[in-house]
Amino acid sequence: MARQHHRTVVRREHPVRKRAVRLSVFCGLVLGLFVVYQWGLRSGSAQLIPLNDGSEVLLERIGELETRSALDKQALGDLTLKLAESRGVIDELEGELAFYREVMAPEERRQGVVVRAPRFIATSDPLRWRYAVVVQQGRPTEARFAGELRLRIVGRALDQMRMLPLTDLDDGLAGEPLAINFRYFQRFEGELLLPPGFTPERVEIDVVLQKPRSDQVSVAHDWSGVMVYTSLSD
Repeated sequence: MARQHHRTVVRREHPVRKRAVRLSVFCGLVLGLFVVYQWGLRSGSAQLIPLNDGSEVLLERIGELETRSALDKQALGDLTLKLAESRGVIDELEGELAFYREVMAPEERRQGVVVRAPRFIATSDPLRWRYAVVVQQGRPTEARFAGELRLRIVGRALDQMRMLPLTDLDDGLAGEPLAINFRYFQRFEGELLLPPGFTPERVEIDVVLQKPRSDQVSVAHDWSGVMVYTSLSD
């Protein structure tokens, strides 16, 4: 059997040189990576994409909606106020219509005159009242009525009964009586001021006629039945 001979190869290696080569390769890689990083950073900073998430547009839209909402609320408030005022005017006109219908179709049919129940309308001042009194003919006639109307408010002040003439309560009358001069009906309106501490209980009215013939008609009403509170009270 033939004997095999192994060939031995001897290589010379320089340990310092090998380390230097490895270090050079490592430094080259690091330097390459650094160059690539710097190039990418510069390229990215040169082409920055602005960030816009639409927040400014949304804020502007919110502002517009808030402004529109405030305007709508104001318009709704104005409309509500106008509707309330219109409702008050309608109520007053309906009351006036019913009042004149009652005047033109009296329940009583008698010669001479008929004195309708007066109306005392409250105001914001509890002592100040607007009043309305109507005197009309009884049976239809072409005669003219002339005379005067006397109205008194009876009540209590400091537990004492007092009788206050309308001429002393309404400054517009200046102490003069209400003169009657009509053919079909006559309406008296004004404003009176009650004295402090006075509590009305009754209203008394006298109509003293000189034409077409001498006559006197007297009526009385409880204060609770003639005072009126309306939505238009000042």
